[in-house]
Amino acid sequence: MTRKRTENGLSRRTLLGGLGAIGVASAGAGLGTTAYFSDEEGFTGNSLEAGELDLKMDYRITYEGGPGRLEELRAVYDDDPNYNENVSVTEYPEGSGTYVLDQVPERSDYPEPDGWIEAANVGVESNGELGGFEREELTDAGFPLFKLEDVKPGDYGEATISFHLFDNPAYMWMGGSLTRDAQNGINDPERTALEDAGYTETESDDSEFFADAAADDERYYNVEGDWGGQLADAIRARVWYDDNCNNVYEEGEESGPVDIAVVVDVSGSMTYEIGDPGPDNVVGDGQGPNSRIYQAVSAIESLTDNLRTNVNGSGDDDRLGIVQFGGIDEELLVLTDASNTSTIDGAIDQIEAYQYGDAPRAGTNIGAGLYGGRQVLEASNSGRRKVMLVIGDGAPTWTYRDGSDFPSYSTWQSWSDYDKEAAADDVSVSNAQDDVEDVADEIKDETDVVIYAIGFGLEGVPNTAPARQTLVDIASEDISGTQPTLFFEAPEEIELVQIFAQIAQILFGEAVIADGTLREVLETLAEGYALDANRFVDGTACYPPGLTRCVGFEWWLPADVGNEVQTDLVEFDIDFHAEQCRHNDGETNPFDGETAEPV
Repeated sequence: MTRKRTENGLSRRTLLGGLGAIGVASAGAGLGTTAYFSDEEGFTGNSLEAGELDLKMDYRITYEGGPGRLEELRAVYDDDPNYNENVSVTEYPEGSGTYVLDQVPERSDYPEPDGWIEAANVGVESNGELGGFEREELTDAGFPLFKLEDVKPGDYGEATISFHLFDNPAYMWMGGSLTRDAQNGINDPERTALEDAGYTETESDDSEFFADAAADDERYYNVEGDWGGQLADAIRARVWYDDNCNNVYEEGEESGPVDIAVVVDVSGSMTYEIGDPGPDNVVGDGQGPNSRIYQAVSAIESLTDNLRTNVNGSGDDDRLGIVQFGGIDEELLVLTDASNTSTIDGAIDQIEAYQYGDAPRAGTNIGAGLYGGRQVLEASNSGRRKVMLVIGDGAPTWTYRDGSDFPSYSTWQSWSDYDKEAAADDVSVSNAQDDVEDVADEIKDETDVVIYAIGFGLEGVPNTAPARQTLVDIASEDISGTQPTLFFEAPEEIELVQIFAQIAQILFGEAVIADGTLREVLETLAEGYALDANRFVDGTACYPPGLTRCVGFEWWLPADVGNEVQTDLVEFDIDFHAEQCRHNDGETNPFDGETAEPV
């Protein structure tokens, strides 16, 4: 695998392409929808089969405008046909000045922002079963037309938009357009402010006239038309890849280098063939390209390919350590600089799953892995972020016993591999769960390590629900507080590298798609923007079906804006378009018909 090191953080790429394709689905206020369709027919197993693609969306739109504005906002939005007729503007919490303008789904049991975000992220119920929104609750009617009217300096709004692909992978495009930028009447203070700023009144109501005038640094306003307002140029906006779906833009790379301990499950089930689990269905020696362990190693390689050197010009690299665990833990790599690729590659080559039934090493002792990850990260310098990535495909079935209890961390540190094998004990899942959760709680209480937990192919092994619940419980809370824990799940038909790419994008900084004035952001989207499922590899990656991915959008009117925007109104839309990967190359732009190379 070719290594690509990134100096000073992630590259930011704008990807554009051309028009026309086989197999598309679109969602958006201005574009309409063809959400369920068949693409060009193809042969599968000597039978004719039509490939299908289903693009579904959910979203939540909020407005922070200060308390006492509920009736004003209801007057603007509740009767607007572009918004969900079953949702009335709600202030939450009451008296906070934060208002929910619209959401899909509009389920009564998700009234709170935190609950909606948890469901959008496919939450996990207390019994370990998957929760969240159902497919039929999502919308294929697209995103509503945005309308902002009588905006006050300091007002802020946001939308969390998540999209879900079903049935087949697809290339995803994002578009948008400013549809109205109106003066919306005028009062005396506003007219005075405009004249003082050098604006001249005109009767033109042509959007291109105002765009050309702005390019020539000429200023005009139109009191009655759809164009000629100033709000689109006064509002600031940002659109970004919201990789953890919490609508908080996180500039991870700005906080310096990261120390990462990867803790990978090498128990017997990791030898299973993907899609055909069980001890009789391993691939050769269990390390073949269709095995679970192969997927895990590939994901770790993709992560190491994108560790940063000389982060922000500091002279320091991100660092990686590796621990594998079956029935016992084994340290394969101490924290190592990203630039030391030969040492990292050598450690990755040592990762190997144990054969099913090879006790105790083929057991699943997650608590052992957590201790191993903690020890690796103890070598981390102060000031560095410390992250543990735990990859598991099943419930814990083994634990350590020091007498009748799990050993203390100091006792465990004194053990040799021989001691660990002697202490390894095959116990009930519930007993092992208790030990794992106690160890995780101890790490979270006593250190500043952040634990990400990744469940891989949990539906393909026994004890799915306790396996999932254990990983949910050991993961750290999301720092934004908007979702329960940093738990991610990949069905086994989804390459694990996709989940690692999503997590790495959170760690190293969520990428901005566009920012600037509202007009500038929408001009970028109007050209069409190719969304990339894995920004760590060259080209544009397809989005797999079955995973939720999010885009964040936020706007705010700076506090120093004056009376020139008092009555103004803007309307704009955001659109999404999916093109099936099969038969297509991702280079076609559904929004402007032009083709360009990724930059």
